[in-house]
Parts: sequence; C-alpha cells; structure tokens
Amino acid sequence: MPSFRGRVLDRRTFLRGSGALLALPWLEAMRPAFVVPPREPTRCVFVFTPNGMHMQPWRPAGEGRVAVFGGTLEPLRPLRERVTVVSGLAIDGGRAHGDGPGDHARATASFLTCAHPKKTGGADIEVGQSVDQAIAAVCGQEVPFASLELGLERGAAAGICDSGYSCAYTNSISWRTPNVPVAKETEPRAVFARLFGDPTAAGDAAAARRQRARDRSVLDAVRADAKALADRLGASDRRKLDQYLTSVRELEQRLRRLDEETASATPVPDGLLDGRQGYAEKLALMYELVALALQTDRTRVVTLMVGNGGSNRSYRFLGVPEGHHDLSHHGKKPDKLEALAKINRFQIERLAEFLQRLAAARTDAGDLLGASLVVFGSGLGDGDRHNHDDLPVLVAGEANGAAKGRGHLVCGKETPMANLWLAVQHAMGVRADRFADSTGALALA
Repeated sequence: MPSFRGRVLDRRTFLRGSGALLALPWLEAMRPAFVVPPREPTRCVFVFTPNGMHMQPWRPAGEGRVAVFGGTLEPLRPLRERVTVVSGLAIDGGRAHGDGPGDHARATASFLTCAHPKKTGGADIEVGQSVDQAIAAVCGQEVPFASLELGLERGAAAGICDSGYSCAYTNSISWRTPNVPVAKETEPRAVFARLFGDPTAAGDAAAARRQRARDRSVLDAVRADAKALADRLGASDRRKLDQYLTSVRELEQRLRRLDEETASATPVPDGLLDGRQGYAEKLALMYELVALALQTDRTRVVTLMVGNGGSNRSYRFLGVPEGHHDLSHHGKKPDKLEALAKINRFQIERLAEFLQRLAAARTDAGDLLGASLVVFGSGLGDGDRHNHDDLPVLVAGEANGAAKGRGHLVCGKETPMANLWLAVQHAMGVRADRFADSTGALALA
C-alpha cells in the first residue's frame, strides 16, 4: 500500500485482500487541507392533497413564531420550530377564466404549474411546466433518477374526469412540458423495484443466505491491508477506522445468527410484499420509500399525490364511510365538517411521521430534514367554496440553510403561489428570475 503521509486519502480507497474489497467510511484524511467540505445536496418534496381543507382547524392561532398549532396541525407541534404554515397564497390559474365548472381538475393541474389548463377532453392538453420538473431539469443530472412521481390513486388513463377536463389534469401534478404530464407510480412494491431492484428477490431466503455467505469474513481477507492503513493515519482517524471495522465485525456476527434462525431478514420496508395493503398502509409505505430515496440519494426531487383531484375515497378506517369529495361539499353542516377534519388530521399525522423520519436520518451536516424542503398543500382552499385563494400550505425543513421555520406566515391577499415555487427553486440552487405569474420569491428564512 502506498504511503499517505502528507497526502489526501482518496475517497475511493478500498481495503483489499483475497479478492475482497471493503469500502471505507468518510475519514478526515480524505478531506484536503484548507478546503471547505462539499455541501450536503438539497432535496425537495411536494405533497398534494385533494379537495381543499376544513380551514378553521387548519389555521394556526396567531402569527409568526408564537403561533399555536392546534386542531389539524397539532401533530406537527414537536416540529413547529422547523415548520412554516403559509396563509394567503393564491393560484389564479386554477380559476375558471370563462371556462365554467371544473375546479378540481384546474386545482390539481395548476398546483405545481400555476398555469391555467386548457379545457379539453382530447389529446390537446396544455397547462405549463411544473416546478418539480423545472428543478429536476437542473438538479437531476447527478443522481440516478432526476425526479420521482408517486401517488395513491391511479385514475383513468384517458377520457374526461371533471366537467370537460381531461383525466390527465386530475391525475397529474407533475408536467415535464406544458403538454406532457409525468406518469406517477401508485404501487409501493413497484416503486421499490424501480429504485432498488426486485423486492421479491431481496426477500428470498435462499438468495439472502447466499449473500450472507459472500459477505461473511470479509474483514479476515483485508485485515493486513487495514493494519497498514491504520499505521499511516492520525489518532482520530485510527479510532474511526477501528470503530468502523468493529461495526462490520458485529454485522458479520449478526449474519451468522441469522443463518441459525428459520426466518430471514429482508431489506425491504415492512409490509411492502403484502398484497393486501389498505390506503393507510400504502401511504405509510410511500412516505418510507420517499425517505429511503432521499437518504440514498437516488433522487432529489419527489412529488406525492395522496389522492387525485376530486378524489371521493372513503376513509372507513377512520370511522368516515362517506367519500372525501362528498364531504368537502359540507354546506357548513357540523357532522360533515367533523368528518372532514378527521381526514385532514390523518393526512397531517402521516406527514408528521415522515418529517420525523427525515429528522432522525443523520447526515454529515445534521439531519435529512435540514437538507430538505418539504411542501404540503392543496390547490383549493375551502372545498365547499372551490376557492383558489387562501390555500392551505405548509413548508418544513431548512434546505441547507435556505429556509427556517417561521411559524405562521401570513402573506398579503392574492400573493401568487408561484412566489413560493420561485423560492423553492432558489433553495434548490436553480437560477430563475420568475416562475409562471410570480412577482418575487417568497422569503423562506
């Protein structure tokens, strides 16, 4: 092995022996002197919920960082210092502009585009490029997947889904170009296969045993190389190397124990291979897959539709047998508003779990939530009014310092949602002067 004294240790250095290779963890010796370490990549996630919101329990009490999250947002209280609820945003592109009914299609298609969709049920669809795709076009070159589009409802492949509007508008929030929606994946198992390979093979006991046999005793083969490297490292790096080798040895011991058990471990999320997943289980899996995709840097841009535009899904598992869309037309009836609040709160509970998952994932600079920007919202305000202003929107994460929790940010009336999307582009390192009908980037910090 060559000497490393006075030199930077190559990041791709491997311990070698008997045909085995063992990658090293990050060591201080790999960092050039007087060079600032590379910045943690920034990620962004856009989560769309249909049918607007029961706004009264959604809205925080007060403004700024002293605002109180209650009702629908109560599950976010542990993260309130890292969350901003934004009130006052509007999407003018979602309004009729002479096209008559079809607010659900317009609210969905305009959510990330802030553009007015052409009213058509044919192939001549047109709306605008979505912000996620504008970001992916710039930031997606360094990762295996420029963007990842997910959803919980597949929707009709063609035809009209809302008052003369193509189903493409209600099925899609991500648009690569004004005329090309990006198809979303709605099955967690298929998402895992796309990102990481066949989950069935990953869970196969025989394949797992063969893999463990290959993994076993790697340290024995590279021990001499490791010792030579340790002699050339500083005290701090030697401790790190020793801790790393110890952790790998512990892994080998666990692999041996697994061979003695009847059940074999699988690297896929719990429940992924269960074909009987209900909506709640599928949503939890989708969020876990998003976290895994970000953590492994498979992608840095994700969209997730928890329901298609105008979704009438029943939430029986919450004790709400009525359809979501039907309930959104509440007419201020207390029983419908109560049921609607249960659905809204459930979605925030799942979002809060996802954000906590990101906060628990460590990075060199902090945690994954600190390196991310997660936006949750709807293209409608009150589902009964079908209004496209004062939209329910929240932002979480710090985007590597480009954002911080502001509690409750109350914008001026008719502030374009495009101002938020312009700010997200800037946080992701995309140089853009304008997006759709933006009038300036919203202040995220």
